[in-house]
Amino acid sequence: MHIGSSIGRYKIVEKLGEGGMGVVYKAEDTTLERTVALKFLAQHLLDDEEAKERFLREAKAAAALSHPNICTVYEIAEVDGKTFIAMEFLEGESLEEHITKGPLSLKDALDFARQTADGLQAAHNKGVFHRDIKPANILISPEGRATVMDFGLARLTEASRLTKLDTAMGTVAYMSPEQGQGMAVDNRTDIWALGCVLYEMVSGQRPFQGQYDQALLYEIVHQEPAPLTGLRTGVPVEMEFIATKCLAKDAEDRYQAAKEVAVDLRTLAEKLKSGRSTILRTTPMTGAVPATMTAARTVNPAEALPPDAVVVGKQRLFATNAVATVLAVAFLGVTAVHFTQAPPPTPLRRFSFAPDAYAQDTSVISPDGKSILYGTGNFSQSSLWLRSLSDESVREIPGTEGAYRAFWSPDSRSIGFAVRSPDFELRRVSIDGGDAITLTELPSQTAAFVGGTWSPDGERIVFSSGLRLYEIPARGGEPELLFDPGDSPRPQLVDPHFLPTDGGSQGLAYVAAASTSDEALAVMDLETGERRELGLGGEPFYSSDGYLIHGPTDRPEPGLRALPFSLATLEATGQSFPINGTGSTASVSRDGTLVYTDGAAGVPRQIVVRDRSGDIVQTVGEPIDSGVTPAVSPDGRYVAVSAGGDIWVYDLERNVRTRLTATEGLERIPVWFASGNEVAYRTVGETSVMTRVADASAVPKVLLESDRVPANFGMSVDGRYLAYGATAGSTEGEGGLSYQERGADGVFSERVDFLLTPRNENGPEFSPDGRYLAYNSDETGRFEVYVQPFPEGSRKVQISTNGGNQPRWSVDGAELFYVDISTNMLTVVPVSTEPTFTVGEPQALFASGNLRETSAANYWRYDVFPDGQRFVMLAPVESDDDGAQTTIRVVENWYEEFREREQ
Repeated sequence: MHIGSSIGRYKIVEKLGEGGMGVVYKAEDTTLERTVALKFLAQHLLDDEEAKERFLREAKAAAALSHPNICTVYEIAEVDGKTFIAMEFLEGESLEEHITKGPLSLKDALDFARQTADGLQAAHNKGVFHRDIKPANILISPEGRATVMDFGLARLTEASRLTKLDTAMGTVAYMSPEQGQGMAVDNRTDIWALGCVLYEMVSGQRPFQGQYDQALLYEIVHQEPAPLTGLRTGVPVEMEFIATKCLAKDAEDRYQAAKEVAVDLRTLAEKLKSGRSTILRTTPMTGAVPATMTAARTVNPAEALPPDAVVVGKQRLFATNAVATVLAVAFLGVTAVHFTQAPPPTPLRRFSFAPDAYAQDTSVISPDGKSILYGTGNFSQSSLWLRSLSDESVREIPGTEGAYRAFWSPDSRSIGFAVRSPDFELRRVSIDGGDAITLTELPSQTAAFVGGTWSPDGERIVFSSGLRLYEIPARGGEPELLFDPGDSPRPQLVDPHFLPTDGGSQGLAYVAAASTSDEALAVMDLETGERRELGLGGEPFYSSDGYLIHGPTDRPEPGLRALPFSLATLEATGQSFPINGTGSTASVSRDGTLVYTDGAAGVPRQIVVRDRSGDIVQTVGEPIDSGVTPAVSPDGRYVAVSAGGDIWVYDLERNVRTRLTATEGLERIPVWFASGNEVAYRTVGETSVMTRVADASAVPKVLLESDRVPANFGMSVDGRYLAYGATAGSTEGEGGLSYQERGADGVFSERVDFLLTPRNENGPEFSPDGRYLAYNSDETGRFEVYVQPFPEGSRKVQISTNGGNQPRWSVDGAELFYVDISTNMLTVVPVSTEPTFTVGEPQALFASGNLRETSAANYWRYDVFPDGQRFVMLAPVESDDDGAQTTIRVVENWYEEFREREQ
């Protein structure tokens, strides 16, 4: 072929190289307007028609492969008697060229070997084996991406290779024992060759170095290579183990899948970053060799460099005397256990602690595994604390007042977090001290900040605000919308988490939702923009063991779970399995330490009745799981509670209960009709409010259909009005309160927006006379309780002043109760509605952790009896006072508990 000539639709641009298999040209695809590489096969390889047929069959299979670490084959064609392959044009140097410059850094060797293993696994999954893995067939791009070349070609050359042993072809050095002996081969042949490549990258020399092919084959079948730890100081024994297991003579003793190699390589790379790998310091031995000790490979001490040398030269190592045998035994004696079996598993260790102050639902371990970060307090009273895992010391981080939703920088030196007050901002602060730095104002003040993540290179931060994902430089700047979900059925995007870089790919995991009960794990390839959902789940965090840890889903399988996940393909590689049934908000360090929050919500609770002093005067029924929103009937005889996802009605006189709902949904927020014979409620994720008679003797009915998702709702005493909140980021991307009026025919009017703001307003409660509406709003940066006339909505009065939520009226309308956020005190304030609304001085009644509400005050934690002297709420069974503290669980080497499931 000549430069400028054409073959088919390809125009030859330049010659790239030539070898025994043919010649390679750079060409332009004039139809698809892209640059390609054309490999023209040497005619002697095509003379055997049977071999040619096998080649074409396998090459077509290789053309179906699509993976970042595999060179894409576009087509196999024959034009004018010339057979060629059109493939992806890639720039860079072969791994062989890199190695000729000297041994690679351990980091690069691990990275290139892992990427190669990922590519091989993708091919093996399709039933395609390479059979000729060697440094010359692995291209390294300028960005550090390893790409496996020439899939499908080995079958063509395999038949004739062994008939030409008088020619030093070089490829024989990477043949597996079974391949060299003409036996059947499978994916484990590629794993052997990968071990040879890893060995050569680390040591700078091939594991087998016979000067002609027969000698090479003899060594491959009968001898062991010199230990890597004897050829280069600073080589971790784990790397010795990986290379040795790849190079096991018997294929049954090797890794059985390339993905297993990739997992071990990735784990070792993380250990090297954290300094937790084991490095063998070699020292020559003296003295006699015990008769029972034999060396699989001997080293000539005259050719070995001192122990502090980086690498032994590339000369051939021969066994010449007993001293050499002693030296080899010294190497082998220390590492023999790694040659014959897997290293002993790192022990699993569990412990937990409860912060002295109330902890938010956030606990995050640093990437280096040395510290745990958690937040305490509520809203503007919150701050961040750091607990050392080495000495268990605890200290508050200055400059984090009002912080929430914190996340680590990849170097474990800085922390990002959001603040609500006085401004909605994203900030960062060093854990070593100094002022917090404002990075940006949050784009939305509604659902202002729902998770952030730092890129692995430390250059970018992605965060959720207004239920959209934004990106900023880590040093700060104007946020840019990362992508717009548009008409997606799950338009709410929260909890982003950068995935570790895998070669040239960069992924982002996040949660896509339509509501809190409709959350799905999702991933995005930041290079291509491709996005896919992985199934139910929330709060994703990647573990270097190869799993995507994700947070709880209410149904059907709550709690923390682990999903086998490939960084290379950004796809799940198996079924998820449970880690903990009550945990949430997990994070994992690079060395495999898992940290998660196990809050009081997972503790069985007892329905209790308290008086104004906070003393328990009655217990109701048996303990229940995660109950919320107790509601007292108008006559004070019954209490409706949402527990276990259903509504239950308790008879306080007889101490028995009736199940009001039994569906697959999550029923919340029971509200009694004035008659006391009927209960309204809503199903989480639905836009309707349902109703059912209190004794469950009739089927549920739809009370109201709304075009907004009601976060919670309240009903006027006469049943005429239904008011509901729609938190920001709902179907219309707006917060506020709306109401609808029910006519005499029972049909509700169109929706009327009582408040329509960019903030969060919820928890509406009608006064007994129906003239006023109490509610929560975070317009100041934290929730406070307000009252406005209804329905005109003028003359707003702020009730709480130190953070407040969950308003409840007394039956006579003379008192308004609420929870003081800063103290968790049930507070009462005298009010009057005649002739206008007036407010007296607030009075704190009693404190209880059971009144705490952290999720935007969507649910009430108490209700008031008609006498105004008693209150119903829930208490953990272990305590009758302040409730349970959040517990932070720590599991070192978490995966060891589940390793057997992979056997």
